[in-house]
Amino acid sequence: MMAPSVFQRTKSPRTSPGNLPRKLQNGTEASGQSDPTADSSPGNSISDAENFECYGEGDHDVPANALENGTRSPGNPLNRHSWTRTSLRRTPPSHQENLPNRRWGSMRHSGKRQIGSNVLASQLYRSSSFNSSGCGSGGEPADDMYSDVSLEEDVQGLNYKVQLLQQQVTSLADTQSTADERYARAKADNAVLQARVHMLDEQIREIECRCEESIAEEKRRSREAISRVERDRDTQLAAITDRLSAAEAEASELKQEVGRLRGVAETLRANAEAAARAHREAQEQVAELSAALSSAREAERRERDAAATANSLLATARQELQRLRDAPPPPPDPRLDELRKELTLLRTQNKSLSEAQEELQAQILTRGVEEGRSLLDGVSGPLVGTNSLAHELSQMSDDELDGNDTQSDLSIEMEKLQKALKEQQDVNVQLRNYIDGILLSIVENYPQLLEVKYQKAPGDTRS
Repeated sequence: MMAPSVFQRTKSPRTSPGNLPRKLQNGTEASGQSDPTADSSPGNSISDAENFECYGEGDHDVPANALENGTRSPGNPLNRHSWTRTSLRRTPPSHQENLPNRRWGSMRHSGKRQIGSNVLASQLYRSSSFNSSGCGSGGEPADDMYSDVSLEEDVQGLNYKVQLLQQQVTSLADTQSTADERYARAKADNAVLQARVHMLDEQIREIECRCEESIAEEKRRSREAISRVERDRDTQLAAITDRLSAAEAEASELKQEVGRLRGVAETLRANAEAAARAHREAQEQVAELSAALSSAREAERRERDAAATANSLLATARQELQRLRDAPPPPPDPRLDELRKELTLLRTQNKSLSEAQEELQAQILTRGVEEGRSLLDGVSGPLVGTNSLAHELSQMSDDELDGNDTQSDLSIEMEKLQKALKEQQDVNVQLRNYIDGILLSIVENYPQLLEVKYQKAPGDTRS
């Protein structure tokens, strides 16, 4: 540092007045020839003269003409010494005011240019050399003593100021080292941050590349997905269009089929109504035939009673005949021939009545079977029974009731009933065949319509 060199050269308080300015001047010259590395630092960019300006030197204005007059007028020693004391010991009144105006790293005030320490040292050197020459020529001893004491005090003051300067220079050196360390740390941090910035830039570029690649890939995938969706949509639209056309064609066919089915339904309804009317008529005819059958049964009962009476008469006649056979032959009687004829007639009637009885029993059995079938087959059973009974009655009437008017009327009525029964049977057979054909066609084509109409048909029949 520059301050220790000054301190080493000025630490002796007994230095002669003649050598002090030379040492100070040599110290400033040595400081002016210091290591250039100190000037290269950020805090040492000022000149050497600025580094050696202190608080008590050059802070107050000293006129140059006064200094020149002091050096040129050797006859004023008191003024010269008072000037040195004033210049060395006096502190500037504007020191505390000008401290904030100093520049960092220097000790120069920011005001106007003042007298530096070099100029002051040269002035002191000149004055001391002049005083020494004056004292040798005839100066007074009291003045010399006074000048020595004042010089010693001045040197002590200078030493104090040099120490202050050394402390300030040390603090400045510490500050400078701290600042250098901070600068080095900041530089290292800056390098680290720059490396990190470069690394982040590389990462950003890589991320941008990856993002661009991913964006391109996503665009490609989205285009493929859009094309695939469009193809699927076109396929679905084509399928839906085909289905729609097929549905429209089927709807038109169904409309035509509905019209045809309505016509068929109307026809079937008319046929069903006709069949119902025919069925009602058949039921009425069956009722009439049932009434005729009941009357025929009543006639059969009467015939059975007559047959029983005839049997009883026949038995009586047999007893009488046996009695007559056992008895001696009477004389020929005209009534005998009549009785024989009557007996023959009665035998014939008895035979026919027995045969009729057997036929009636068989007919009763057959009628029971037919009545059982009539529950399933409709009205055909009773008609067959009635037809066979009428046939038997007609045979019976042909054999036994030739000469009786009542029996002739009954035979006529039975023939009429037989013809009516035959006609009704033919009608029933035709109606049954027609209904069976209709039902078969409905079962083959439209079974559901058959179910509805089959449910409605019994209601119409009951009505």
